[in-house]
Amino acid sequence: MNSNINVAITGIGIVSPLGIGKEENWKQLINCNHKIYYSKKFDAYIANVGNLNVCDTKKQYQMAKLAICQALQDASIANSFSNKKVGFCLGESKINLFTNPFKYSLLEKLNQTFYFNGPLSCVSAACATGILTIIQGCNLIKDGIYDAVVCGCSETSIHPLYIAGFKKMGVLTKHLPSPFDKDRDGFAIGEGAGFIVLESLEKAIKNNAKIYAEIVNFSNGIYSDNTLSISSHSKMTQIIKKTVSNHTPDYIHMHGTATKLNDYNESKAVFESFNNASKISLSSTKAATGHMLSVSAIAGTIFSLLAMANNIVPPTLNFTQTDINLNLDYTPNNPKTRTINSSLVLSFGFGGQSCALFLKKHKREQYV
Repeated sequence: MNSNINVAITGIGIVSPLGIGKEENWKQLINCNHKIYYSKKFDAYIANVGNLNVCDTKKQYQMAKLAICQALQDASIANSFSNKKVGFCLGESKINLFTNPFKYSLLEKLNQTFYFNGPLSCVSAACATGILTIIQGCNLIKDGIYDAVVCGCSETSIHPLYIAGFKKMGVLTKHLPSPFDKDRDGFAIGEGAGFIVLESLEKAIKNNAKIYAEIVNFSNGIYSDNTLSISSHSKMTQIIKKTVSNHTPDYIHMHGTATKLNDYNESKAVFESFNNASKISLSSTKAATGHMLSVSAIAGTIFSLLAMANNIVPPTLNFTQTDINLNLDYTPNNPKTRTINSSLVLSFGFGGQSCALFLKKHKREQYV
């Protein structure tokens, strides 16, 4: 394992179709609720964020602002920027079509709100964007540039043009999404925002900070040579093995898009990466939130942190029977109580971009 990362996650903020804040999201998730519905307007299944009385042109910013405020408050650094060097890494998978991209910069507007220190960073890697912001944040802390980094994504992609594009690709579901199920046929587009606070593990311990988890290792790369499809699971397997080394996680938050190729190849990669893969708890939360695109990997990280904190595996909803005959435990339809000391978060995006993140509980204490 990479013993030189030494980065802790000390704050969480999330806005998703399930609700606003980590408590509401976790409550809805483990109660097996979802917010996906059929929209006549778009002739598609979608999952939007309710309870936000803002117009479409301001929604991405407002969701990001809410999630960042939550994360800073959770990490107890909301009012201490003068005493800490706090950096910011934003991820966006695509242009926000509800705004004018030549006049509106989400990165600049958020900086005007929060006054982060130093140069800002923005990355884009399709659905793998969220973990890539974490990787960049870890590197900034390792290099001693910042004491803390706020990293994450905000996404509003429930737009006619994007929906038309995904329909043309044949990846949108015609019923409630059902990851790993034999009748899976695609995902529902979701929206939301997720941000976490990274801090030096040494400084977090010294300051008696709340530590959700240590970041043990990460990796990123290209898993497919084809932009729209997956021809093999072999490169997925390489990314997983590189991230975990010889360790086996208790829980894996799968990318789990409910498309035929992704779910099969991702499952095959997990099966071939671990000798005891059948004993690992797996799940995809996209059947609850929809596919939030760039936010999905950050949401997966946050849900993994909450799973570790509560020792509960979130369920994979709408699961009847799988056609992936690998004897894997997808945690169908109901949450499962088990000890979770480590988690692996997987993200495989369009265009072949991929990231994996390995987390473990900090030995000093556990937070519920």
